[in-house]
Amino acid sequence: MTGGPAGRIRLRRRRRPNPPPPAAAGGGPLFLATTLAGLEDVLADEVRARLPAVRVRERGRGRLILEAPDAAPLLGLRTADNLYRVLGRFRIGPHRADLAAVTAAAAAVDLRPFAPPGGGDAGGPPPTLFVNASRAGQHTFSRFELAAAATAGLLGAHPRWREGEATAHDLELRLDAAADRALLSLRLTPAAFRFRGERAFSPAALRPTVAHALVWLSRPAPADRFLDPFCGSGTVLAERLAYPAARLTGGDADAAALRAARANLPPAPALGLARLDARRLPLRAGVVDAAVSNLPFGRQVAAPDGIDALYRDFARELARVLSPGGRAILLTDQVPALQAALAAAGLRGESRLELSLKGRHPQAVAVTAG
Repeated sequence: MTGGPAGRIRLRRRRRPNPPPPAAAGGGPLFLATTLAGLEDVLADEVRARLPAVRVRERGRGRLILEAPDAAPLLGLRTADNLYRVLGRFRIGPHRADLAAVTAAAAAVDLRPFAPPGGGDAGGPPPTLFVNASRAGQHTFSRFELAAAATAGLLGAHPRWREGEATAHDLELRLDAAADRALLSLRLTPAAFRFRGERAFSPAALRPTVAHALVWLSRPAPADRFLDPFCGSGTVLAERLAYPAARLTGGDADAAALRAARANLPPAPALGLARLDARRLPLRAGVVDAAVSNLPFGRQVAAPDGIDALYRDFARELARVLSPGGRAILLTDQVPALQAALAAAGLRGESRLELSLKGRHPQAVAVTAG
């Protein structure tokens, strides 16, 4: 499986006078796939490579609109945080008085096909729904007023339904308003979807979808001898296990992080875990085809001798263990320090994407031999 380059998204302005309907003309239903801002290109590349029957219809910050025969294949997208079925698209005005149009548009949405068993118009308990809303633009109403307007329309069109609570409902809907456009969609994935279920996390652990994006950028191949020398709780290794490899080696200097990795990772014949120092890797020269790692930034995980020294020693070891043509994807917000260390070790580093993580903006640096 091969990943493609990720870069800056260019949002294209639509020239049609009206937004498209929930289903593309002549095509299947539309779905909204969300991801961390900065990973849109990686998610789109994963869609193209793994799901040839799915078409990318639109891109926006942290989201793709996809046309697919049904939702089932989309649930396997590992760079997607959540998936939604698009139920309606409509124009929205900037004033509080324009919320009446939101109520009317929501009232035109039929939720009966998505009702839980026994709900809807049947004789079971009343189904419940909850609307989360967001807005971007010069609006005089709040996102809470926006959600309330949509809720009023949905409940008016479905008299047996009731409004649920944020943590207790049968259906969760999402209403995104951006300037004069609004998108109403139904959430298909549970809250644990983006975390791959229950996990033990170490400090500075990556979200699995971010780890997968890094793995994808490394162009995983079945013959790879793969290394993560700062494996933490094993998130990168878990994502690399989604693809065949000849050998997977992971390690960390922190014993607690390594225990978390052993708890998180399933047994695999090709996987080896060990406590190790990335500045002195216990590996022969030239035995690593691909490396992916979330490097210490020097904050949540400290570097006793400083980041510059750590990166310099690690880069020297990386240059030693990489095979001819070997490659690495390294995530850090200390890019100048990493680039200096790579150059000193005879390696080249190219920033491939920038993320927004908890107020920081780390970059994924693609490394090749000099």
